Amino acid sequence: MRARSAEDILELAAELDKDMRSLKPLLEENSQAALRIAAGAKGSLDYAALGYTIHNIYCLMENYFLRIAKTFENNIEGESWHRDLVRRMTLDIEGLRPAFLDDTTALAIDELRSFRHVFRNAYQGGLKGAKVAELQQTLPETLEAFAQRHEIFIKKLRAMAGT
Repeated sequence: MRARSAEDILELAAELDKDMRSLKPLLEENSQAALRIAAGAKGSLDYAALGYTIHNIYCLMENYFLRIAKTFENNIEGESWHRDLVRRMTLDIEGLRPAFLDDTTALAIDELRSFRHVFRNAYQGGLKGAKVAELQQTLPETLEAFAQRHEIFIKKLRAMAGT
């Protein structure tokens, strides 16, 4: 594996910052869907809309993690790569890259990953509104932790790049 240049690391930091800015409209959609349910909309399509926003938020996180893994490790494969990717973000790989996630945040994000799998295959058994609502309850805390981890990681990347 070749060493990453300062330019590679700064490019990654810029891409990750852009991903964080892309999170804002997804959060706005999520808020709109959650407000509809809070106002009394309890139909399956209402929960599907909320689930869709949660799905999209997780997909942004997964793409974020893929950027990190592809920049540093460059080895994403196997049937369980989605789960492995979240776990991999907890690793501090000496001489290569710092960890992105702590174990607590990784567990919360893995719940989103698991839901994303269910959501994509909902045609097989339908969404459970209670599960979507439960996940929605934990989402603000998970996203706050993700944003904090982002700030810490970006600082570490900039230090690695010498800026």
